[in-house]
Amino acid sequence: MTQRWPLHPTPGHGEALTSWLHRLATVHGTHVDQLVRHDLIPPGAPAPGSLDLDAPSELITTLAARTGVPMEQVRRMTIAGWVPWLLDSLQPEPTPGVAFDTYVRQDSVLVTSKEHPHREVVNWRAWLPLNSKNRPVSRVCPVCVESTTARALTFPLIMQLPITLTCPRHGCRLDAAFGPYAFFGWEHSKANDRPAPRQVVIQDARTEQALRIGTVVLPRRAVHVGVWFRLLRTLIEELSIPLSKLRTRPRRAIELIWRKAGHPARAGIVGAARTYETLPWPQQEMYLEAAATALLQKS
Repeated sequence: MTQRWPLHPTPGHGEALTSWLHRLATVHGTHVDQLVRHDLIPPGAPAPGSLDLDAPSELITTLAARTGVPMEQVRRMTIAGWVPWLLDSLQPEPTPGVAFDTYVRQDSVLVTSKEHPHREVVNWRAWLPLNSKNRPVSRVCPVCVESTTARALTFPLIMQLPITLTCPRHGCRLDAAFGPYAFFGWEHSKANDRPAPRQVVIQDARTEQALRIGTVVLPRRAVHVGVWFRLLRTLIEELSIPLSKLRTRPRRAIELIWRKAGHPARAGIVGAARTYETLPWPQQEMYLEAAATALLQKS
């Protein structure tokens, strides 16, 4: 029988697994890698990969037993725990390009399905970066960092992905964090002193609501969390279509959205469409603001 730890801070709402492990390691006076290697995985087992992406079942089982937190709750602290709502699967594609088509092309928001230019995107998983170069490992709320002790500071899982721009508690823009397990330090950007537009705060609040209760309440109807994430990703894809490939009416509508968002069309990208997950964070930020502008108009 696995012995219960006498000290184990409660997981924060939406907290990432590595964030919680860091706080657990801190109260026990050790490091995360030591805690994982010597107390949470079987002796001789290979070192796990990204724990925020997917954690070994043995680690989740042991961690639940050590802390008394239900296994399902621990699992939800990883991206794998949100399959099939956040993304369809973490497994390799059965057919190249099918994951992208299934996730992004089932519905339409601004452009009819017939007007979506076909392109094949292989080895794709929704919202997960295809290239980590020049991308923050994590993002943090500067108000949370400055007003919370290091032992109590939590890093939400959703902030590890390019889905939100603001803190759900304070409404301010997020900053990049650096270091192992994203807890070594953070760097405040002067650009982030800009107030977040109203439409962005609304969009991020809906995303937080989706993860908290499994439903997003829109002005005309309520949608399931899985529908919300696919709707948002489809909209981003439509905003990335080269304008020359669109008919006059949808082209003008998309140009207007980008103008209202205060950014150049397609975040300044010229030529063929590029996959959102491959873009550097500044361009992803533009896309999220444009998507928020479009959704506010559609509401």
